[in-house]
Amino acid sequence: MDEIEIRRQAVIMYLSHITPSEVCKSLQKSRPWFYKWVKRYEANPKGDWFIEHSRRPHMINKSLEENLEHLIIEIRRKLEGNAYAQIGAISIQWELRKLHIDPPPVWTIDRIIKKHHLTYTKPKISKKENEYPDYSSAFTHQLDIVGPRYLQKSKRKYYFSNIIDTTTHCVHINAIDNKASDGIVRTVMRFWKQFGIPDYLQMDNELSYRGSNRHPHSFSKLIRFALSQDVIPVFIPQSEPWRNGIIEKFNDTFDKKFFRTQNFTSFHHLVESALDFEAFHNTNYRYGVHNNQTPIEVHKKNNIIAYLDNEYQIPTYIPLIEGNIKVIRFIRSDRTLNIFGETFLVKPELIYHYVEAVISIKAQALKVSCDNQLIQEFPYYVPVDWM
Repeated sequence: MDEIEIRRQAVIMYLSHITPSEVCKSLQKSRPWFYKWVKRYEANPKGDWFIEHSRRPHMINKSLEENLEHLIIEIRRKLEGNAYAQIGAISIQWELRKLHIDPPPVWTIDRIIKKHHLTYTKPKISKKENEYPDYSSAFTHQLDIVGPRYLQKSKRKYYFSNIIDTTTHCVHINAIDNKASDGIVRTVMRFWKQFGIPDYLQMDNELSYRGSNRHPHSFSKLIRFALSQDVIPVFIPQSEPWRNGIIEKFNDTFDKKFFRTQNFTSFHHLVESALDFEAFHNTNYRYGVHNNQTPIEVHKKNNIIAYLDNEYQIPTYIPLIEGNIKVIRFIRSDRTLNIFGETFLVKPELIYHYVEAVISIKAQALKVSCDNQLIQEFPYYVPVDWM
């Protein structure tokens, strides 16, 4: 089936009331791709909506002040001299902003770089097929904590609680005093009020996220909050941070382009500056996976179904009633499945495989699957607030 047939099939499935997630999973396409072609169809259902439009700009600026062009080249070469710096057009834009210069568009900077023969092509790395659970077609947010960090000439430590939408690359940066659960929940609340409630909230095994080592079945306020909004928490394998690759890559950009380029005089200064960089990223960064659109541009086309109410406040206690929690683990030769410090012995056929362990609140069970096949089930008592 060629690309045009795939677009037609997506619309046919949409008209048959199949959910966007199921369409994307079936056709192996992203949500932005799905909403783009549905919107094209709705605008012109009897026309050639399935034909790709030319991306060539209607007008090309043929002149740029000579001194600005020289400055762009100078910044590019300076960035190339730093082995850890990003050197693309977005990085050059940010450097110009720091000099209080209104930067030209990304495509103009790219044209100047190409004109001066400063481009290069990265070698493509072939991806290996594996059985790792795939959430690429789902509406997923990734959450991570950066820190501790310290203010200049101060022993006071603080953290950054960062969150990103994997389908749009919209981010929020939240400076927090500590890793207590209320601060983490506020991070998620602020994001869901602006960018919508996802299907999954994916994170690592940070204690602040999951709850308590002493009482592994008594889940954190973050998990309770996510489940109360019908969001499935997903915990990646231990010691595999690349499984949260999108937020990890953003954290690297955040560290190099923001945190290490400025001196912060106070915590208030840090908070205000972080919000400024957050807004700059969301409205200026362009990603190839989104056809060089900014995160905000992609978000506006995504037709998010549900947002967290702007008046929502964190309650003192969030009841635990129902929902599922997913924990992804790699099983080694000892056949041990580690769920938040508690171990379970799994079947020999799961050795050297990734498994998806689902804690079902309603069933009071731990269900272990591999390649979407249920392999084993364990009793798993969770204190709940049923009537």
